[in-house]
Amino acid sequence: MSKHHSLLQSFGAVMVLDGESRRIQAVSRNLTKLLGLADTELRAISPATVLGKRLSQRLRQELHGRQRLASPLAFRRLHDTTRLQVHAYRTHRHVVVEIEPLSPLGKRRLLGTVNERLMRLAEATHQEELLDYLVTAVQQLTGHDRVSVCHFDSDWHGLIVAEAQGGHLPALLGQRFPASDFPITLRRTYERHPIRLIHDASAHAEPPLPCTPEGESVDLRHCFLRAPAPERQRYLQRLGVRGAMSLAMQGDTGLWGLLFCHSVAPHPVSPPVRDAVRTLVQMATQRLLLLRARQEARYLQRVQDSLVLSTNARIEPQSPVELLSAQAETWCSLFRAHGVALWLKGSVYADGHTPDAAVVAQFVKRLDQAHRHSGPWCTRGVVSEPLTESLNMPDQCGILAVPLPMSAAQRGWLIFFRPEQVETLYWAMQPTSAPLPPVLVAPSAAWCEEVVGKSEAWQRVERLAVMDLGEDLTLAISAYEISTLNMHLERERKALAAANQRLEQLAHFDPLTQVWNRYRIEQAIDAELVAAKRYGAAFALLLFDVDHFKQINDTHGHSVGDDVLVSLARLVETSLRGCDHLGRWGGEEFVVLATHSDMDAAVGLAERLRSLVATLHVSGLDQPITVSIGVAIWQPGDSCKTLMARADAAMYRAKRSGRNRVELAEERVT
Repeated sequence: MSKHHSLLQSFGAVMVLDGESRRIQAVSRNLTKLLGLADTELRAISPATVLGKRLSQRLRQELHGRQRLASPLAFRRLHDTTRLQVHAYRTHRHVVVEIEPLSPLGKRRLLGTVNERLMRLAEATHQEELLDYLVTAVQQLTGHDRVSVCHFDSDWHGLIVAEAQGGHLPALLGQRFPASDFPITLRRTYERHPIRLIHDASAHAEPPLPCTPEGESVDLRHCFLRAPAPERQRYLQRLGVRGAMSLAMQGDTGLWGLLFCHSVAPHPVSPPVRDAVRTLVQMATQRLLLLRARQEARYLQRVQDSLVLSTNARIEPQSPVELLSAQAETWCSLFRAHGVALWLKGSVYADGHTPDAAVVAQFVKRLDQAHRHSGPWCTRGVVSEPLTESLNMPDQCGILAVPLPMSAAQRGWLIFFRPEQVETLYWAMQPTSAPLPPVLVAPSAAWCEEVVGKSEAWQRVERLAVMDLGEDLTLAISAYEISTLNMHLERERKALAAANQRLEQLAHFDPLTQVWNRYRIEQAIDAELVAAKRYGAAFALLLFDVDHFKQINDTHGHSVGDDVLVSLARLVETSLRGCDHLGRWGGEEFVVLATHSDMDAAVGLAERLRSLVATLHVSGLDQPITVSIGVAIWQPGDSCKTLMARADAAMYRAKRSGRNRVELAEERVT
């Protein structure tokens, strides 16, 4: 244990008790003075004579099974009305009791003042307003010459962001303190003791406590009254400060900053005022975190809203190029970047000021190997970053990249670029590693440093936001790929349907006349035969061909002959009922399947068709077109073959009888 940890400040005294808080093991030298006792009375004192019987019993009860008192206790000295405050905690096998005087303050007046300050803090709507009011309120309560709020950056350098002046000390607002002024041991101390008071940095400390009867030294590292270490005394001397108080401002991720109270002269702060200041600082810190959380939530919402798909985009998802083109300006504004690139499946899509595509591809290759987890990667110094120092990026200083998990095997990358941001830093103290002489030195004059080769730092909320954006962008790109795949599948489905339709057309329809072919009309006849056998539904077949068709072909050519067949088929098909069917049997022969037709209906239909065909005129043909029709009525026991044979015989009988006529087939002899 360092020697200075055993030294105490003289504004209070320490009493060490045994583990059961019944016997005094050691006391600080100034205890008798604080209690108003003579030094000769020191040997006879006990916890009961110091604190009073009732308070000493209460102390034992409240420490039973606990590490420290829940709250301080107060008592009066034996011989006058001086009030003292007691705080106690356990350390190893002992109980350390801290005693300090309580100044006579109007409790109601202090409480009313604190409540009014708390209400004002709760009404603050911006960080600057909140911190300005905090330092003003604390300065008015404590009377220090200067009250400042110091915020730590990611490197633990401190920046004075708010300050209230009471005179005698120079202003530090906007100036910085190096991280060496706040070593990790000091920062960790604030986790256990959020408030630190130095009554007089130049005062002589009380000598170490004597050892206990067992010869043990008492650990006072966690004692509120401990004296400042020599290096801290020298530090305050460099600042020109003798009286100091500091309070921790704990954020949700650790120490956010400190509130400093400095005076050029020794400056006591009574326990009630310290408690009031601590309450104000805690309230301000919580309000600060709330304001920051609201601000971050609004920012995150703006980033998320930047990729909310419009109605048209949901119906027709945008390609990566379209997405980047539409949103690049908004994204660069949100992330304070001057360029953005999207690397996807070996292709680079960029907007704004970005490196060449080949450089981006090379950077992504390195990034894929070095950065395997799903979080973002960032730097504010491209030339000093091992991953990028050898890449040709003269216009870039900051990079923020987030992976896009497009598949298990490959990731895309969304990359933002920032330019150099020359920054002038004003330091309240020049960082130094050389030990300072243990003598009083003049307060250090502020000096400035110009930082080049770096961009603005990427804030925590920006790193969170880029992860959200990366997830949304991955979904949007996946939606586009799925839509594109569905579109290809739909095209293939339509092409397959068209091919099937063409195959069906070829299988069922005559390519010249576009009426059913022989295969399809035979299927229909077979189906009608089944129905006739089952239900006795009568039907008939009308077989006909064009009279003198060979002569038409020989005289006028096959082209005219084809026109005759096409025109004839179209005319006959449009004149049939919906339940009747026309098919080309072969050559110039056609067959009509007349369903639900008896002999009279079938013969009537045949005569109507014969007369209709006689009115047909075909371009290039000056002779009339006629047909000979044979009609066969279904009889029980008929098959397609027998029906067609009887219709064919009737048709040829019509031809032999002079053509352009209808003949009824003879009944089948059973």
